[in-house]
Amino acid sequence: MKDIIKADSQTPNIKDLAKSIVIEAPQLSDLNADQLEAIAKLVITDRLKDQMKKAVNLAGIDYEAEKARFLETNSKTASKQTARAYKNALKKLEAYAEARNISPLELTPATADDFINDLKKQDFSPATIRQAIATASSFFTYLERRVNNNGLIISNPFRGTKARPAKKLVRACQYPTATETQIIIDSLPAELSAIVFIMAFRGLRAGAFPGLKIHGKTFETTSKGKDITGELSEACINKIKALGVNMAEPFTRWTAGAIQQEARYYITKLFKAGKISAIYSVHDFRHFYATQEYNKDKDIYRVSKLLGHASIQVTENYLRGLKVIL
Repeated sequence: MKDIIKADSQTPNIKDLAKSIVIEAPQLSDLNADQLEAIAKLVITDRLKDQMKKAVNLAGIDYEAEKARFLETNSKTASKQTARAYKNALKKLEAYAEARNISPLELTPATADDFINDLKKQDFSPATIRQAIATASSFFTYLERRVNNNGLIISNPFRGTKARPAKKLVRACQYPTATETQIIIDSLPAELSAIVFIMAFRGLRAGAFPGLKIHGKTFETTSKGKDITGELSEACINKIKALGVNMAEPFTRWTAGAIQQEARYYITKLFKAGKISAIYSVHDFRHFYATQEYNKDKDIYRVSKLLGHASIQVTENYLRGLKVIL
């Protein structure tokens, strides 16, 4: 009710509204002052009715409870990193709404676009902005399913928005040949060479190396928010042993970013020297591993397990993107 009173206090007076009606609808300029004021009263009455309906509607939706259910539902299928991104995205939406003294549920298509443009003015990357929009849109779609069957009405203000940042052109999935992989491994400093070797012949991501722990041939680590375990081949173990590092935790001094940047430096040099055909990213060695393993026996279930994918569908899409399967 407080919001309705506040809205009422901000309603323009009758005479001012009557003047603005003539400006916005010149065809009504022949009406006298009393007639224009009568129209203005009807406009104000309709506005107050709409505001009352909206307030009653929103009062029937427990935002915090619905948000908690939405986040809980998504956390069951998303990684810890993705679940955290959902929370952060909704916090951005809430901060925007609070700064304008409205509930997030009061967003309209226009204010949703304003929210997106507000994010663009800040130092957020296009990917972070797209994540915030996708999360907010998913939340409102979730609300539509939840509340619209209970006599309440809410719509997704982000549906159809044109304000979201354009995606960068995604380069075609590629990976080095076996010969190029060996050239790259042989050209890298010892520790980085061992890391890339394990990427190419065991398929670990760059983010898996800082926390990598080895017990005999068994390894355990965390990758993309998931705990993973597996076995390393004799060749991988020998590569690490040759470094003379602590076998239990051999790569603690490395970060995923350092692996990516340093490998790119050496790979770029090889490309400029004409020794390889592209500037490969470190993730391309995981692509190499996936194709090599799949081509051994075409067993997609085995490959999915080796890559640590959440489902066979993920592996199918992955291999299809690499044009290994059609």
